[in-house]
Amino acid sequence: MSGLGWMYGADLPLVSVTFARDLTPRQLLERMGADPATLAERTQEDFDEDFNDILYEDDAYVVTAGRYGSWAWVWEHGSWLCVEDDDLLDELSAGTAALALHVNEKPLVDFRYAENGQLVTGLHTLLGIEPRHRTGQDPHRFDSELRALGAQPDTGETGPLGMHGLFYRLTEGLGAGLDQADLHAETVLSARLRPHPDRVA
Repeated sequence: MSGLGWMYGADLPLVSVTFARDLTPRQLLERMGADPATLAERTQEDFDEDFNDILYEDDAYVVTAGRYGSWAWVWEHGSWLCVEDDDLLDELSAGTAALALHVNEKPLVDFRYAENGQLVTGLHTLLGIEPRHRTGQDPHRFDSELRALGAQPDTGETGPLGMHGLFYRLTEGLGAGLDQADLHAETVLSARLRPHPDRVA
């Protein structure tokens, strides 16, 4: 199953995942401000013992990390740091590309893509995908991809994939993804993040 295929139609009340190209998972966690004292490879038993009581608390910042192709990913189990911290994605993209994908039940999708320290395109479906609601240096960067997926950026119509599927597919088109099995692998790289201003460069 491709990139994020397992997420289509899944009952996921919260998706907060950050991707960075050509970084290792550990490098991405370090850039995101992982507390070094918590950054470790853990068995699922150790992960549950360390984090189960706080796993879905939004101020606990518990994350797991892995790799898909040339992209590292970090999955936030209860927090929204990837979109709450306005500077984070730009910093993560220094010398590379980074992507934040946030989905919740409102329904809302926040899709942000940055390269070389600058936000290229930001799309936020609570406002709509029309040009006037875009942010970034090149807000129309993905218009052709959106149209190819059946969306109408000029009017805000998300097309047959719906707003979740549309942005999952846009993410996959960049080569990013996350295998469901990797979230529950026998051993997972995990940590707690330190939100700005405590994160490290």
